[in-house]
Amino acid sequence: MNSNRAYYYPLPIYLFLLLLVWLGTFFVDVVGLLTNGTLHSSSLISAEGVRWALRTALSSIDALPWGATMVLVAVYGLLRASGLSKVLWRLFTLRRLTVSELRAILFSLVAALFYAALLYMSAVSPWNVLSAITEEPSLSPLLQGWALLLLIGTLAVSLVYGFVYGSYSSMMDVITSTGNTFVLFVPAMMSLLPAAGIIPCLQYAGVQSFFGVPWSTVSVVLYLSPFIYVLLLDLKNR
Repeated sequence: MNSNRAYYYPLPIYLFLLLLVWLGTFFVDVVGLLTNGTLHSSSLISAEGVRWALRTALSSIDALPWGATMVLVAVYGLLRASGLSKVLWRLFTLRRLTVSELRAILFSLVAALFYAALLYMSAVSPWNVLSAITEEPSLSPLLQGWALLLLIGTLAVSLVYGFVYGSYSSMMDVITSTGNTFVLFVPAMMSLLPAAGIIPCLQYAGVQSFFGVPWSTVSVVLYLSPFIYVLLLDLKNR
């Protein structure tokens, strides 16, 4: 487990937000009673609120995007283990690369272009393997299977870079080093547990949106933020 305490900051923040929501619903409910209904909220600190929380806790956790989360962590794990993420970060920060890094990037770029060309040929005539039968873009397997296609493409590019540069000597290195990345993101995954209850609790209290922003959009930001934080922290530390 990562010993750097900074990686665990999202977890207490989300726990505090969840506690704040519970206390906030109780406060608004009390103010509503004192002002004869000027403010109204379904308090979570009540018998009915506790019963509702117990009934919906597991379903809220089940509704988390675990699949997409695992795929994105695996994608970053492949990039990180091969060293490609470090090189891309150095390019982004305008740092000089070595000759071996440039050679490995060139080979991985060829692999990426080949994979993109393969996807393109699979989505157009005469194959139409990845095109939608109804010709609606939203129903295209290319979009519906984006996670798997992204994982396969990242695997191919990372393998090429890792073996050319020397980060990998066998497939066991790929599996071991990529698995270590999942340990890195454990704190972010743990923060999803309290995050899963924040929006349902607000909806139970009667809050329809977050200053006009729908909850579906807020949930994406809420769930992705811990992972983006850990990713940026890892890039900075490396």
